[in-house]
This record gives sequence, C-alpha cells and structure tokens, in this order.
Amino acid sequence: MTRYLIACDFDGTITRRDTLHLVVDHYGDPAMWDRLDGPLKRGELTIEQAMQREFATVRATPAQVLDLVREEAGVRDGFVEFAGWAEREGHRLVVMSNGFRTVIDDVLGRLGLGGLPVVSHDAEFGPEGTRLLWTDRGERCVLCGRRCKRAELAAVREGDPVVYLGDGISDRCVSGAADIVFARAGLAEWMRETGREFEPFEDFHTVRRYLEHLEEVAA
Repeated sequence: MTRYLIACDFDGTITRRDTLHLVVDHYGDPAMWDRLDGPLKRGELTIEQAMQREFATVRATPAQVLDLVREEAGVRDGFVEFAGWAEREGHRLVVMSNGFRTVIDDVLGRLGLGGLPVVSHDAEFGPEGTRLLWTDRGERCVLCGRRCKRAELAAVREGDPVVYLGDGISDRCVSGAADIVFARAGLAEWMRETGREFEPFEDFHTVRRYLEHLEEVAA
C-alpha cells in the first residue's frame, strides 16, 4: 500500500469560509480585500504584504475572533472522516496554512483532531490592533521568489508521494511539488488557466474516494 503525505491547506479548504477574510470583514476594513485582490493576483503585492495591510485594520480580542470563527467559518463536509481514514490507512495528514495557528488549533481541537501536525503563521489579536507572527520558511523560493510553502513541504516529505489540497494563491507554488493535486476555487481556476493537472473537489468524501480508487487500481 502506498503511504501518502497529505498536505492540506486550511482556510477555504478545511473550512468552508476563509477565516482570514471573515475576521477582516467583521473586525477590520471590509473593503480592504477588494482593494488588494487585483494587485495580489497581478503579483504587485506578496501575500504577506496583503495580509499585513488587511490585519492592520483588525481590532478584536482572541475570544471575539475564535467565537466568530466557531459561528461562521464552518468545516467542509467529510473532513473529520477523512482524517480518521488517513490515520487508519497509515497516511500522514499535515495542515499547511498561510493562516493563524491560534485559529487552526481551536477549530481542530473542537473537531477532536488536536493531534494533527500544523504548519502555519500566527497572530496576536487585541483591541488595540493585531500583530502577525510569521513562521520561518527559510530562503526565498527560486521558482516564485517568495518564502512559500514549498520549504515546509520539503521539510516534512520524508520521501513519500505527496497529495496536496488547496484553494488559493498561497497554494500555487507548492502544488507544483505534489504528485496529486486537489484544487477548488481560485487554485482550480489558476491551474486550468496554466494547463496544470488537478482533481476538482468540494468535499473530502470526493478526495477519499479518489485515493481509495488509486489503491484498488494498484492492487
């Protein structure tokens, strides 16, 4: 049986709604994303620069942020079952996010999945403002020119074939290092435009069935 490293984005992939946008819309400047979306897609801003500008407007306590996420972010269908299946089958499931550990740990803990490995940034929320805490991703990637998720993927790969799941801009470069890519939303659109292979998904039942089928074919 093939053992996969399954690297999974969090915002908009595990969650139904992107928690970063949710927090900014509720506790920051809700018009900020519209102003940043174009420059970000054109490469005029890095993701980190855009996030700094968004969260400079956020005024909220940690409790307010977590309550909002619990009430409105949601979790994509089949994720809890998928995590259990991956563990039983011997696959390694890692959450690899451009979001915040404080939020991710709370969501996973409430799902009974607090033991999942998480690689992410973090944030210190407060009524006076929000401070972003960036994880060390080493040198700039030679492909995209950013400190992207590729370095984090390489650090945990251990020679296993990689399945990557994502939905956004931060998932673009790292998806090129995966053997199988599941994409939705903006990542799927970009992969179609650039002629890259991927499997579409809207829930984790679809992902599980596809991987189980690969095992059946290989048997």
